[in-house]
Amino acid sequence: MEILDTNTVLVKVKTINIDSVVQDNQENLRPDSFDSFIWQEHIKKILQTAINSAKKRKGSMGHILFCGPSGFGKTTMAHIIAKQSGVNMKVVTGYAINKPAEIVSILNSLEEWDILFIDEIHRLKPNVEEVLYIAMEDFVIDMVMPEWGSVRIPLNKFTLIWATTKWEWLSKPIKNRFVYDFHFMDYNDEEKKIIIDKYLKKYWVATNQAVIEKIYSKVDSVPREIHNLCIKIRDFFVTEWKNEKEFTQDLRKRFLIHSKIDDGWMSPIHQKYLNILKRNDRPMGIKSIAIQLWMNEKAVEEDIEPLLIKLWKIEKTIGWRILVS
Repeated sequence: MEILDTNTVLVKVKTINIDSVVQDNQENLRPDSFDSFIWQEHIKKILQTAINSAKKRKGSMGHILFCGPSGFGKTTMAHIIAKQSGVNMKVVTGYAINKPAEIVSILNSLEEWDILFIDEIHRLKPNVEEVLYIAMEDFVIDMVMPEWGSVRIPLNKFTLIWATTKWEWLSKPIKNRFVYDFHFMDYNDEEKKIIIDKYLKKYWVATNQAVIEKIYSKVDSVPREIHNLCIKIRDFFVTEWKNEKEFTQDLRKRFLIHSKIDDGWMSPIHQKYLNILKRNDRPMGIKSIAIQLWMNEKAVEEDIEPLLIKLWKIEKTIGWRILVS
């Protein structure tokens, strides 16, 4: 076991006192309760049961693993759990923890029943992950000290919440240590409309259901992308409204032209990708497409293609990309 020097640890950990958080009504629109968090009903129901149980037992919740694409509310859900539980939460990202001593220092700083939220946990190094095994199960840390040999340090009872976009990268031993393992699911059209209506009202953009019906097809089913779209609508409306009292169909059409947004939240770079396949009129490899987009292959695969696949615009094989007619 590695010798740990906890006196030299420098990891930036954000501690959140849920009761003292001041919300900015104009910019910070994170849901702060399960009721205001739209959909993911199966997750909310199970979590509420776990929170109620912890309160009755006067104990900690079982450890929680959140999986799913970026922008689906994993971090927001962790904040809600802390608020509903009435405890503090410490926040750190996986890439910020480089040594076992750093995670030991963080765990040692936790108060009784605190929540430790680690985002992007697939980026944790294996030797850091190993320290967490016994900490999660027995709330202790085994350390080898230079002068005194092996030392077992007890920890305060805590709940660990992990979030990842790469569930398949996690090792089996760490997955097995989570009591709750949740996968965030896509939002359907009705839920997208509810989120759009909610954000536009928060931003004081008056509109009607006919306009919302037209807007929802222009955005991907990701809450963060829907929020970003509503911010763009707000900025356009504030700039262009003149004598308009609400965001009308005419303003909506002008906004789409101004923002260059196509159905499903496709941007000009997505259209350029599709045009490359159309122009060549044959299956193409990712390297050839990336060169013509002036992007690296990883960026094309991670940032461009997922939306096109979701919208059934392309088919992806091991070696080729094919345009769906």
